[in-house]
Amino acid sequence: MSTGVKRFTVWTAEPRRTGVAWAWSNARRVLHFIRLRLLSRFISLLGTICVPGVRPVGALQAWALRCMGARCASGEIWIGPRVCFDYPANLVLGRRVVIGADSRLTARDEVVIGDDFLSAPGLHLNTGTHDLLTLVPQSSPITIGPGVWCGARVTICAGVTIGEHAIIGAGSLVLHDVPAWHLAHGVPCRPQRDLEAARRGLPMWSNFRSRRSEKHESPGLAD
Repeated sequence: MSTGVKRFTVWTAEPRRTGVAWAWSNARRVLHFIRLRLLSRFISLLGTICVPGVRPVGALQAWALRCMGARCASGEIWIGPRVCFDYPANLVLGRRVVIGADSRLTARDEVVIGDDFLSAPGLHLNTGTHDLLTLVPQSSPITIGPGVWCGARVTICAGVTIGEHAIIGAGSLVLHDVPAWHLAHGVPCRPQRDLEAARRGLPMWSNFRSRRSEKHESPGLAD
């Protein structure tokens, strides 16, 4: 867990250019945007035609994400249809990560998602924010530990750390850190129940065969 002190980074604009340098800079930006859109469409198509746990599809989605600049620990992932990636070069995915349909990951700062992450549709991660007094654009990283499950339409805001094996209830707005092994929900999201004693030692359900075949002591994710 974090210390509770959030690190914010002020967004800095690129220096102004003129003439040929301006034209070349904008052309590169447009081409980069088109490339990201095509790769995102490819990932979305694969998520539409296949379910989590199919190895070739996960490997292709991981390949596309790496082409976008993201870091993927393995090809055992599944990204649902219509998932948007903003600033994917700041995205770090662990093993056996599942991100539901219609999600958006805005990684202006670093977003780290641990192993065995599972989210229902509509997840929104946003590292961007503004200074309350001056409205200067800022960003702060989001860190999600291993074994975390997020229900439908969860929003996680800048600077939040979610501890391992936490469960975030549907529709929650996460503004502050969530401790490990806790059920948390609400607007704003608050810890509601300590699940460590009940869940520790239970087998972990997974979409991926490699995880189901492992001998482990981690708890399962509730359906």
